[in-house]
Amino acid sequence: MAQQIVVFAFLKAKPGFEAELQAEMLKVVDLTRQEQGCVQYDLHVDANDSTSFGYYEIWESDEALAAHAKAPHMDAFRHFREGKLDGPVVIETYRKIK
Repeated sequence: MAQQIVVFAFLKAKPGFEAELQAEMLKVVDLTRQEQGCVQYDLHVDANDSTSFGYYEIWESDEALAAHAKAPHMDAFRHFREGKLDGPVVIETYRKIK
């Protein structure tokens, strides 16, 4: 069995785009949770900054994560967020130690 991979992804909305971006990200959550290999996929908002969002993801394998990156709803989301983010998306991947 492949080792699970954990992803932390961070996005910051430009002021005024928070609600629009959050609504679209919630759609991504619903679609992603249906993907094969998705163990957990949660969206969070910073407790002190409503423009900062974070995804916490767990995938069964590197292959499942790679397939997610190529999913049609992810392509649509990448296009949607153009001009609405304050800085680049930060994606960090980890493997559980204990």
